[in-house]
Amino acid sequence: MAGRPVTPRVIAALLASALALSACGDGSTNTQSAAPAAGQTGDSQAEEQLAKQAAALQKTVLQGALAGGATGGAIGFGLGGSDDVGSGISIGLGAGAAAGSYVAFVQRKYIGRESRLRQIKKDLDANAVEMQTTINVMNQVLAAQKAELDALKAQSATGQISATQMQQEVTEANGNLAQMQIAIDGATKRQGEFAEARGLTVKRGESASPIDGDLAALQNQIGQMRAIANDLATAI
Repeated sequence: MAGRPVTPRVIAALLASALALSACGDGSTNTQSAAPAAGQTGDSQAEEQLAKQAAALQKTVLQGALAGGATGGAIGFGLGGSDDVGSGISIGLGAGAAAGSYVAFVQRKYIGRESRLRQIKKDLDANAVEMQTTINVMNQVLAAQKAELDALKAQSATGQISATQMQQEVTEANGNLAQMQIAIDGATKRQGEFAEARGLTVKRGESASPIDGDLAALQNQIGQMRAIANDLATAI
């Protein structure tokens, strides 16, 4: 075969042969090797989800609006939040749209108070769903983390575990607390964006806004997140 190019068909054949060979052997060996891949524990899954939610909440309302506008769908918060939504996305608002603010985005894209109100309300609804998902995950992590800390503290008091083992658990708990704080910081920034856009929804000559209830609900959700984080901080 020297000098002959290796085609994709040849590569596929070699891979198929390797997989067939790896499947050989007695059943007990295969069962043992497959066991670790059965999945994560509920605790570790919740912690991983917490990190994802914290990252997602770093995406601002403006970024979500730009992503949603680019795809033609609802506001695009999604998970991850690390992508630079401002680059490579054009929604006909000019090159400087991503460098502006959420309120400027709404002003440019939607004409009239009613259309602006509808969009802001949709964005608030999408944000509320993501916030509630984050609160649920934070509560899961809190419950699991407190149970682990309580158990290990009891074992540490009777000398059943070492100080190093206890410190490892404290380090893990502090890591989860840091993720919660990242989520809270992101939620607070979004709250500021929505508060700034509130003026676009108020009728001339009036002071109340149709989204005041939504803003109060958002404040309540942030309060719940802070309470969960404070509970974990107290337990550490």
